[in-house]
Amino acid sequence: MHRDLLDSLRCPAAHEESWLVVMVHDAVDATLLRADLACPVCGAEYEVRDGLAQFVAAAEPASTQASARIMHDLDLSRLAALLGMTESTQSALLIGAHDATGVQQASMQIGERLPLGAGTIAAAALDEAHATPTYLAEAVRVVRQGGRIVAPATAPLPDGVRELARDETEWVAEVTARASGLIELRRRAPEIID
Repeated sequence: MHRDLLDSLRCPAAHEESWLVVMVHDAVDATLLRADLACPVCGAEYEVRDGLAQFVAAAEPASTQASARIMHDLDLSRLAALLGMTESTQSALLIGAHDATGVQQASMQIGERLPLGAGTIAAAALDEAHATPTYLAEAVRVVRQGGRIVAPATAPLPDGVRELARDETEWVAEVTARASGLIELRRRAPEIID
């Protein structure tokens, strides 16, 4: 898992967004090979083993699990064009069986809720098996406003997007919904009392 992804990760549990605390045990350059992640809100713990982040609870049914990749410097010409990232160094989320040969990536094993913050990813693509209403809604949540989502033509268009193009195999949509993620707290100067 790439170290740059840490700022985008959030606890996937059903509570307010929370950054994860990380303890790195083994890394090579910017790639985390072994690390522990923990949520300060609910106490959930996740692992990175052999570079793969595990966000699936042991009791979670296999039917709700998927493999996801965060792509940096996307170099898959057609998909990059559909996602509007042909000259971008931002990150894209690929859920399912998209070919990612030769592209720097961070792999994750995920459940139904994506372990990413609201509006932290530039674009997302879902394959046929994972273009469910749940994953599509999650993609809308994590892709920033103006970012694109690509899904199979048979998938329903989720709320919060505007369709840009469609053919017999897939549609491309732009996220119109504004993400509501972490709220930054600012300290106000104390009032002086006379």
